[in-house]
Amino acid sequence: MTEPVVTPAFVRLWLAHFLQALGFSSMLLLPVYLDYLGASRTEIGAAMAAASIGGLAARPAVGWALDVIGRKPVLIVGTLVLFLGMSSVALIDRMGPLVFVMRLLVGLGTGTLFTGYFTLAADLVPESRRTEGIALFGISGLAPLMVNPLRDLLAIPPQDLRWFLPIVGVAILGSLFFLPGVPDASRTERAHREPFTWAAASTALRQRALIPVWSATMVFAVLVAVFMSFVTVAADARQVAAPAAVWAAYAGGAVTVRLIGAAIPDRLGPFRVGAVSLLSYAAGLYVAAGAYSVPAFVLAGILGGIGHGYCFPVLTGQVVTRAPAALRGIAMAAFTGLWEIARLIGAPGFGALADHLGDGAMLRTASGFGVIGVIGWTLLEHSFKPPKPT
Repeated sequence: MTEPVVTPAFVRLWLAHFLQALGFSSMLLLPVYLDYLGASRTEIGAAMAAASIGGLAARPAVGWALDVIGRKPVLIVGTLVLFLGMSSVALIDRMGPLVFVMRLLVGLGTGTLFTGYFTLAADLVPESRRTEGIALFGISGLAPLMVNPLRDLLAIPPQDLRWFLPIVGVAILGSLFFLPGVPDASRTERAHREPFTWAAASTALRQRALIPVWSATMVFAVLVAVFMSFVTVAADARQVAAPAAVWAAYAGGAVTVRLIGAAIPDRLGPFRVGAVSLLSYAAGLYVAAGAYSVPAFVLAGILGGIGHGYCFPVLTGQVVTRAPAALRGIAMAAFTGLWEIARLIGAPGFGALADHLGDGAMLRTASGFGVIGVIGWTLLEHSFKPPKPT
């Protein structure tokens, strides 16, 4: 009999993740507020990337704590830090150092929660349905993107995002209500494992089977950083009505493919589905490069959402599958840490390119980078993939 993916504990964790994901999703509106304050594309990219510094600084400690202390204590601390960062937006009335302090706090909180929630989700789902389970769980992180079209529905002007974002921060605290019903690894279970050592963790993360996954993760994370930092800003600059509608399309595309075909990667092969989905994401950036209407931006959002809907759970599932179970926390910390590095490098780098060549040229360049990344992933997967089980 097939083990179920959706259990009461899974549902509670899903709801908790949905609420905390409001923080990351609503932060996609921050570039609009910074643009209103007069920030350049380079400054916007640097501010968005600043969160990665806080996230990266915490990753080793987060990975260690997940494996040694437990999943839920880490989630509680991360939630409180994220709330503090979101609340501090109310203090920002100009582009200055306080913006970067706020982004550091947000990065520390979201980085901790990103790692912790998906580690705990991987613990809950059956091994034989891991990619499917992660895909369904990931819907809880994509659905909050609908908060961005809410800005247009409520006719919230850019200057009022200063108050809208802290209000969202209050809602994030509600995620703590659902955690008590979710089981964590017991102290007895952890006591029977070998003691955690950084040498063992380093060896595990450098194994050949993980090299293709790390490479593909960097490429995909850079594309996501570019899409989420600049597509809405590009729509605003082109005076496209309701630019945040792209996030409704993005979330809709991702959620739809996960609801309809969450089991497809496990059936057809994770790499095959992952490569095609990465190409879909690159296509979304290419469409956004030439978009000057709502339908065009919506199409870009759909293509990006479809790519995200499959590529993220494929990569996450491969990290969990190819890393030792006892070091799952540190492996997920490395995986999510690559996303921070990609944002730290990709957002300001492509932002500077946009300042010199324009949004269209920058988005087309990012699309080409994605195509090259798929080719590289294919070559590495055939060279370093793990042997098939006998």
